[in-house]
Amino acid sequence: MFAPEQTNLEYEGFTYDDEEETLDASPKQTSDYLNVLPGLHLKYNVAPRSVLRLAWTNTLARPNYFDLVPYRQIEDGEELSIGNPGLKATTSMNLDLMAEHYFGTVGLVSAGVFYKDVSDFIVNQTFDDYIFENKEWASFSQPINGGNAALLGLEVAFQRQLDFIAPALRGVGVYFNYTYIHSEVTDFNFEGRENDKLELPGSPKHTLNASLAWEGRRFTSRLSLNYASDFLSEVGEEAFADIHYDQVTYLDLNLSYSLNKNWVIYANANNLLNQPLRFFQGASNRTYQAEYYNTRFDLGVKFDFTR
Repeated sequence: MFAPEQTNLEYEGFTYDDEEETLDASPKQTSDYLNVLPGLHLKYNVAPRSVLRLAWTNTLARPNYFDLVPYRQIEDGEELSIGNPGLKATTSMNLDLMAEHYFGTVGLVSAGVFYKDVSDFIVNQTFDDYIFENKEWASFSQPINGGNAALLGLEVAFQRQLDFIAPALRGVGVYFNYTYIHSEVTDFNFEGRENDKLELPGSPKHTLNASLAWEGRRFTSRLSLNYASDFLSEVGEEAFADIHYDQVTYLDLNLSYSLNKNWVIYANANNLLNQPLRFFQGASNRTYQAEYYNTRFDLGVKFDFTR
């Protein structure tokens, strides 16, 4: 299998100075490149309901469009943020081995391992007291291709209705998946930190999702739990200046009741644990940013035109 992808981009940006309140356009720039992404998938039926899968794939993640734009943002005459039209797309060579077993009724259990060889990952770099174009800035920020990385991971999943335990549990279902990732950056392209050993930015070591659901003839409900451990978000000029996205645990409840084949009443309660959005700098006890949104409730009615 081959999946060639051609990318053609044209973009222009502006220089904005909030102190002078000026906005000046920069010249248009273009970017054209072709990626050929070969892949191979193998499947072996170990038993009538058990499958072994092996896959070799190559994938592509393009830069955020905003990061490519050659913009410049100046705050208070001292802080400079700029885009990077020279950003390369991130590519990854992937190996996946997965074993799956399907139950007689709806449901499955699976486990697998995976390896990813990542090239040209993108990270936002920040410096304090940095000289750029013969001027010293109190703060300088720009997205760059940070280098390469290797990831090794494990994932397990389980999904099944619980009526096999007892008839009273008919309609009750559980879902669970867990992923562990060990990552390490190589060839780190960051001034002053070329020899540092870091985890791949944006990759939490632990992620877990679980839900308990009940489905009746008219009424359905689902309680969902989502967890992710902290991870590196932004790289500074030293480890003390690194910004991390803190660990999060979300608990959500979804309810719905069918009045008839067309009308449904629903109610949702999200973020029952009032999980904040929080970043920390260097160590988990140094809060860099924290935002609290509390629990969100919504109630509504849906009409299905297709029935």
